[in-house]
Amino acid sequence: MGRNASRSRAWRALVAALVTAASGCGNARSDAGGGAGAPDVAAAAAAWDQAVDDVAAQHVTLSAAWRAATTPAERAAVRDRASRYLTDVITDELLPPWLGMAWGLGKNSTATRPHQAGKTIACSYFVGAVLQGAGFDLRDRFRLGQAAALNIQKSLVGGAGKVHRFLSIPPAELKEHLAALDDGVYVIGLDVHVGLVVIRGADVRFVHASYTGDQVVTDEPLGSAQAIANSQRRGYFVSPLVTATGAADDWLIERWLEGDPVGP
Repeated sequence: MGRNASRSRAWRALVAALVTAASGCGNARSDAGGGAGAPDVAAAAAAWDQAVDDVAAQHVTLSAAWRAATTPAERAAVRDRASRYLTDVITDELLPPWLGMAWGLGKNSTATRPHQAGKTIACSYFVGAVLQGAGFDLRDRFRLGQAAALNIQKSLVGGAGKVHRFLSIPPAELKEHLAALDDGVYVIGLDVHVGLVVIRGADVRFVHASYTGDQVVTDEPLGSAQAIANSQRRGYFVSPLVTATGAADDWLIERWLEGDPVGP
């Protein structure tokens, strides 16, 4: 986990340099795929491809272990392995290559890879792309990309899954509530937005295709994120995607292990 965390920090530094170079031209969105940032964009895309290949190989290994498990204890052990693996690989390998990619709306906002030429990424399509990269079989990525946040969340937790609702509390207070949840990756639904929350102890970060600020895929402290503040009046919905300790994500992890489709 130390190696992955170091690699994640390195990618954040790389993308920060990319965004700085692009913003110097006065339009981070139009320059995000070329110019001075092009070598970094290529490296980020290559890192994504390598991570996706690694996930696919691990998916085969864990799915075989799941099929071979014959007792509840053996199956629980495989689920826990898969939960821990997906939590780390999404956080440290799959999310960082997207940082700095331009947010957008409309027919070109449906990228499936980071910094895809001629594409931007909308908030819900970003969530779907990360899920696909992590090896989840989406029932219909376009339907997910156009669905309301709460519908996306309900489709990923199963019938008995938990979607936490937090009423109109300040972002800093929301951050404290979320820090009390298990470490892992969560989906957060806002008033007009959806993204991912990464929880590691007291560190609660919001990773999303942001319509605020520089309007790029951003990794920022949740307690100070403008998109979170914009949703305070209407509240927030938070649901587990993958968690380091398992249990909360058992239904979704089993879908991953069995190759079953998920999503709206």
